[in-house]
Amino acid sequence: MFRKLRGKPSKDLMRNGLLGRGLITNIEGTNVATGVGPDPKHVCIFTLEVALDNVPRYHATCRQAVSQVLLPALASGELFVAVRVNPDDHSEVAIDFDEALPDVRASEKDKAGSAAQVLAEGLPCRVVITRSAPMGMKNPAGVDMHGFQLTVTGEGLKPYQMKVGLPVPPEALPLVYPGSKVPAKRMPDREDAVVIDWDAALAEASTTT
Repeated sequence: MFRKLRGKPSKDLMRNGLLGRGLITNIEGTNVATGVGPDPKHVCIFTLEVALDNVPRYHATCRQAVSQVLLPALASGELFVAVRVNPDDHSEVAIDFDEALPDVRASEKDKAGSAAQVLAEGLPCRVVITRSAPMGMKNPAGVDMHGFQLTVTGEGLKPYQMKVGLPVPPEALPLVYPGSKVPAKRMPDREDAVVIDWDAALAEASTTT
């Protein structure tokens, strides 16, 4: 318990945990710090969207000490980190700051597979891409996934920001840049269920060139 409060993952988890990728969706500070000197470590609570080989992506949290030097980068858009996951309890996750980001194979049951349903049944909206980065993984159809930070707007909708991983077809890559405004669809009962409508975005782009 004392180790957990100080934000130090177990040695067994860091040594034997499954290696995956984590998309940082939120960082919450605490009043706990460890170490002395010019670079103390601050204990933070990280919310992550975790991706493992052939496992549907899911959300987990971890309490972990992180170098003060790294915090600005993590908070300003360095979204992806390597993670270690307890093979017997996938809710136990730790960030592995010493490991390179692995490639991950998406699951056929991944929630990204619901993108077609969102596009078919969702309400129209628009999103502004504020940040994006390749996720190092493909969806079950073999399309490269990118992590996005989006501002979502729509009729009668209070604008909000979100982070999400979405597939990007090669022909749509020119539309992926900070400030790009593209059409999307959203499920009215889930703020996190937003999918960019690349067909509509490409059609719009073709009429303005």
